[in-house]
Amino acid sequence: RPDMSRRGFSLTKTLSTRFFSTDEKKGDDSDDDDNATNANTPSFISSTRGPQVAAILEKYASKIHDDSFLKIVRQLEFWHTNTERDLSDEEFLALTERLAKIASWRENVDDVSIPEEEKLKIPKVRFGRTELQMPIITCGGMRIQETWIPDTVPLLKPNKSKVVKSASQDNLKDVILCCLKVGLNHFETARFYGSSEVQFVDALCNLIDEGKIKRSDFIFQTKIGLLSNTKTAEFAKFWANSWTNVSKLGYVDLFAFHCMSLNYQLDNVLSDDADDGGVYKFALDLQKEGKIRHIGFSTHGCAQNILRMIDSNKFSFVNLHKHYFGDYHAAGTSDLRGGQGNAECVRRALELDMGVFNISPFDKGGKLYRPSASVANAVGCELSPIAFAALHAWKVRGMHTVSVGLARSSDLDEVIEAARLYREDERARELVRAAEGRLEDLTVRKLGKEWCEKGLLNLPTFYDESTDGMAIGNMLWLYNCMASYGMIEFAKDRYNDYEKKSAAWSKSKSFEENLKSFDTVNPGRSFDESVDLTKALSNHYDPELAKAKLAEVHNWLTKDATLSEEEKVKLGWKQAYNLTTWEEFPGDDLCMSGVILRRMGIKSSGGNIEDAVKEAKVMRGIVRKSSLLSLED
Repeated sequence: RPDMSRRGFSLTKTLSTRFFSTDEKKGDDSDDDDNATNANTPSFISSTRGPQVAAILEKYASKIHDDSFLKIVRQLEFWHTNTERDLSDEEFLALTERLAKIASWRENVDDVSIPEEEKLKIPKVRFGRTELQMPIITCGGMRIQETWIPDTVPLLKPNKSKVVKSASQDNLKDVILCCLKVGLNHFETARFYGSSEVQFVDALCNLIDEGKIKRSDFIFQTKIGLLSNTKTAEFAKFWANSWTNVSKLGYVDLFAFHCMSLNYQLDNVLSDDADDGGVYKFALDLQKEGKIRHIGFSTHGCAQNILRMIDSNKFSFVNLHKHYFGDYHAAGTSDLRGGQGNAECVRRALELDMGVFNISPFDKGGKLYRPSASVANAVGCELSPIAFAALHAWKVRGMHTVSVGLARSSDLDEVIEAARLYREDERARELVRAAEGRLEDLTVRKLGKEWCEKGLLNLPTFYDESTDGMAIGNMLWLYNCMASYGMIEFAKDRYNDYEKKSAAWSKSKSFEENLKSFDTVNPGRSFDESVDLTKALSNHYDPELAKAKLAEVHNWLTKDATLSEEEKVKLGWKQAYNLTTWEEFPGDDLCMSGVILRRMGIKSSGGNIEDAVKEAKVMRGIVRKSSLLSLED
């Protein structure tokens, strides 16, 4: 990570003045042009349409963040070289104009000449029985913190005073300010998101102390999980550690039981039989004391467990996965009401007037910031896959807010596009219907109509002993993600979690003993060909086909499987583009060994912002040179 202080400028300056200042940028023009080489020139710039495209980009250049500029270039390069759909010059120029306008949202919110009522603001909706006015976009705090290591780990725990003075904290403050400027005022974190809770509270308290905001200006959510058979006294300790961080805010607007996925957790929270009243009563007492305002839960569980929590009617809101491309760990799990996944969970929660929060639709819903070419083509060039996913959640499912794991302020670009379209109801619905139609055609073509309709139905969860702990429905969902959408990176990440569980599964232990080894975030294990699945698949419409697909998805995704770029292209699994311009500060590797090595300085950390600045500088120079050609024409 670059030493910002030694270089003589702060990260805040890098994130604001250097990125956006027209005066400073003018002084750098000659350097940009000197760095512009043919080797770096995108093919769309070298094409006959290049000068016109460059002229559009140059028109907006001073209004666009460096990260956003790189994202635009990457998307344009995909659409220019795309072999599945050849855009006309008119379509390509319209795409360029749309992307540039979206990325220049900062000018709108910072321009003092624009009346406040005319500035871009994220719409707000009633968040169920909480009565909170919730922005339809939430700032998720899972990818922006300094480290994944929580402050309860001896020796390795982060030093709070250092964390809040780190480069990641400056980046976090920039993100929070950008969010507040556009009316995005819901900040969601968790006790076990490493240093996230500490950093969010410090940043928000600083803004209050500086007089920039009031406590009533934002909604703060944190979550605390339950380990195996957590007793009330133990949970109280977890809360005490969290309250040490968040008490400065006065209260927590939304308190959630975190990752309520496994049977024993549900039994614990929903039980009223404990001598001390149980953990739910403990939360009620916190509510009576004014420390928390509303009680809810988040989950990575199977559909029937989520419905059990919802049907208890004890909670004011729920954080769950319901995505167009599949419902994360609930995908392929029966809701016991004739369906699979979380559609019924969302419907029932809304019926009970609960606030419904969509967890991570752009990451756990298919890594849409790195979409496959198949997905990008099916969604089309009038809408990004991210904007499509958000609009589907709002307009089709009726969910109140979607969480964006913001790692940098430019991650707002695509969801701001979606928020603008949200207000244009008929236009938004038209775009979503068209994209859904193309995606459905794609899946039927790749998987067959019968499999699309029945493939994930009537499957047991890993709780059923006939599965020997295998997440059968979820693995078949990953098959669909691969075969129809080409989501290889996304599916491999998910399957890797299952393989870790298989490595820990012991044939010498009982089924129940093995189940206890599953964590609450990614329960279930990978395919095991030695297990007879006849009973497990007895209610499936085609058991033999299901077995074959389980074996095939394992061969595709097992850690030893390797595919060349040429093979991926042949299978239709090519990535369209990557909207990640620099690695987030805590890193993308969540395994404990990787986290520890980063903490010890042995493995490099994220936050390599300067590399993106340099890349953008070169790209701006290339665009500027090409735009001059359009003036000559």
